[in-house]
Amino acid sequence: MSTPMKVSCKCFVCNHESNQTVLASTNRFGSPDLDLRPPEMERSTMHWWIQECPYCGYVAPRIKDKTTVDKSFLESEEYIGCSNYEFKSSLAKQFYKQYLINAADKNHRSAFHSALRAAWCCDDAIDCELAIVCRKLALSEIDHFIDENKKEKDTLLVMKSDLLRRSEMFDEVIESYNPLDFKEELLQKIIEFQIKKSKEKDASCYRVDQTL
Repeated sequence: MSTPMKVSCKCFVCNHESNQTVLASTNRFGSPDLDLRPPEMERSTMHWWIQECPYCGYVAPRIKDKTTVDKSFLESEEYIGCSNYEFKSSLAKQFYKQYLINAADKNHRSAFHSALRAAWCCDDAIDCELAIVCRKLALSEIDHFIDENKKEKDTLLVMKSDLLRRSEMFDEVIESYNPLDFKEELLQKIIEFQIKKSKEKDASCYRVDQTL
């Protein structure tokens, strides 16, 4: 069961307070997707992963979070109009705005996750073209920190393979990951699965358990 909770938050940018909803607890049952999108029930709590200030439009996991952007950035056509992308999902639009802020802050890890979450929302809205746009944005961010994380490097490389395949960049998956050996058996099986599906030009969503 997922439990939301109402809290009062002060916006870092404009200092106005507003009521926001946070996720107090949740659970998950089953296997995540290959890009690590969680299974239910956590899967359906994304609207509680993000807050938007009703006064200035600042978007963040918590609107009290620090940022380098100011009101002029939040009032720009690029931000308000989401770079002229017409998202079918209002939640995808929020995560895309968070991506723009993270990118302006040069926070590559957060920008990666924001773009990926925007892609997930586009998937749910069957907004295929913008799902690919958002995955390519996530790809542009992951390379900034993938080599700096020795403990996570293999997992991030495997996530990258899914971003490439689901962005219909099949040849790049085949050329970049074949041959490529991972010490962890599960990761190796996932990569072999990604290569197989790329050869079939299959950009569908799959779960981790489907690769075993």
